[in-house]
Amino acid sequence: MKIVSRQECEDWLRLKHVHGFTWEALKAHYAHCITYELPSDTGRKTALSRVVIGSIPTWEQGLLWITDWSIFPSSENMALFDGYRKSLGESRAIQVAPGHLFDQVDLIQLECLLDLALYFYWDVSLFDGAGSIAIKTSHDEYFSIFGGDKIRLQGFERSLAPMKLNIREARQ
Repeated sequence: MKIVSRQECEDWLRLKHVHGFTWEALKAHYAHCITYELPSDTGRKTALSRVVIGSIPTWEQGLLWITDWSIFPSSENMALFDGYRKSLGESRAIQVAPGHLFDQVDLIQLECLLDLALYFYWDVSLFDGAGSIAIKTSHDEYFSIFGGDKIRLQGFERSLAPMKLNIREARQ
């Protein structure tokens, strides 16, 4: 895993022809979207992270970008987060290096980062390397899966079905 700056995240997205990480930019770029409510239980958040990471095609490098943090400071533990990133060889603060480029060998670390972001109510944008899927979480306790391919999005839906998550909105 390579931990990168905001500018490097933006450069990576440009190379993948994705023009932004906001909800509006993702809705404009991807034809299909489904939005779910996040589970409140940490065990279910862990299971959700496992399913999401297990469903991402990883034949190309992907990006996990923590786009907002400290929204609810009482819900986060920066010492835990910084300590985890130090175990990955990173000493820079999240403000300096919020992005995480990952490959197939990084999926366990990627799942842990997504777990922490969900526990701490942080906003995250996650992109597969092929540009076919983007996932965006919100501190307002929902997440969206964006897909350029309806079939790929339906695969995510099937993977998530056993979790019985509440659907907020679907654009098929």
